[in-house]
Amino acid sequence: MKHLLLPFLLLASGLSVAQSDIPTPVEQAKAALYGSSNCMGCHGANAMGGLGPPLASNTLESAAFLKIVREGKGMMPATPEADLSDEQVQSIHEELKVAPWIPSQIPIAYKVGQYLSPANTSKVFIGAFGFFFLFAGIGIVHGFRLAGVRHMMPAIRKMGMGKAIGIFFKSLVVDGLLVGSLWQASRHRWFMHALMLYGFLGLLAADILISVYNPQRLQVPLTHPLKLLPLLSGTALMIGVGYVMFRYRSDKYIDNGLTLGRDFLFLNLLFHTVFSGFLVVVLKRMGVQDWVMSIYLYHLAAIFLLVVTGPFTRFSHVYLVPLMAALTRVTEAVTVSGADLGFEREPAPGRHHKSQRIAENVLEQLGPEYDGPARLRYFP
Repeated sequence: MKHLLLPFLLLASGLSVAQSDIPTPVEQAKAALYGSSNCMGCHGANAMGGLGPPLASNTLESAAFLKIVREGKGMMPATPEADLSDEQVQSIHEELKVAPWIPSQIPIAYKVGQYLSPANTSKVFIGAFGFFFLFAGIGIVHGFRLAGVRHMMPAIRKMGMGKAIGIFFKSLVVDGLLVGSLWQASRHRWFMHALMLYGFLGLLAADILISVYNPQRLQVPLTHPLKLLPLLSGTALMIGVGYVMFRYRSDKYIDNGLTLGRDFLFLNLLFHTVFSGFLVVVLKRMGVQDWVMSIYLYHLAAIFLLVVTGPFTRFSHVYLVPLMAALTRVTEAVTVSGADLGFEREPAPGRHHKSQRIAENVLEQLGPEYDGPARLRYFP
């Protein structure tokens, strides 16, 4: 009888051991904790990286791991205990320590993006904006020289320097920021220009505010002011860009004979900047984290190219025209004051390249004895 019971005892014992190897529901939940946490969103489904670095086969001590989770690091936000308890963090750490290291699963976007730390990204864009301000400054100095500011200074002093400065800055607001002259000429064109101008300024303002109030770029609701401002500004800018692109196709006078190719490149870069920004938001909201870093790199590249090409396109009139208009207002005030300018006023500043072509054509028609470069001088 004992011999008959022995196989059944061994079988029961084996089943007991096998069942003891099966994780309990609590153990299964702990093992799956990483996959259900926010950590996976940035560090990848297999912990081999995404927006953040790979965490598989983690060698950090428990205390160091917990410190980073609680305090954050770089662009990684801090995680409060209300979201992940110390015990849950410990479970995730244990899971990551035994997660397999598979280099082939490291996203290419992370391999590139790891060099784009906040410090490195800041250096790149400081260089880009330095390049922009250098050439924008050269353009402004050239415009002021053509406007004859140096020769007009004695007359400005006669009128009063304080009065001239007040007129200058009032014009920057009315003619520049509010685009008052275009408002009077065409409400439709003013509105379409306003979409681009205020959309662009809104995105700049949003980026500054986010850097101050949400430097770690934490996820906020779509109705939050820090999210609503860039979304509305980006939408306005996209509509404005679409309108200008339509004008490039329909307006036969859009070609200024100088910057057409560069202008079209700038418009496309502006479109890609806004489009990629929207795409990053959508992908993050959908939880498609594998593509977020790639699109974000595409977004940064578009912004970089936009900044460095800006001073060489007609869109530099965003800052040149308001300055020239302000100088025109000062000149008008000097004229009304009775101060002697010493030169005739030019009613259409900022069109030097067109007038240059007209003058050269006139000289060519007059005959070979007038051959030579035409030299024009513009005043506000």
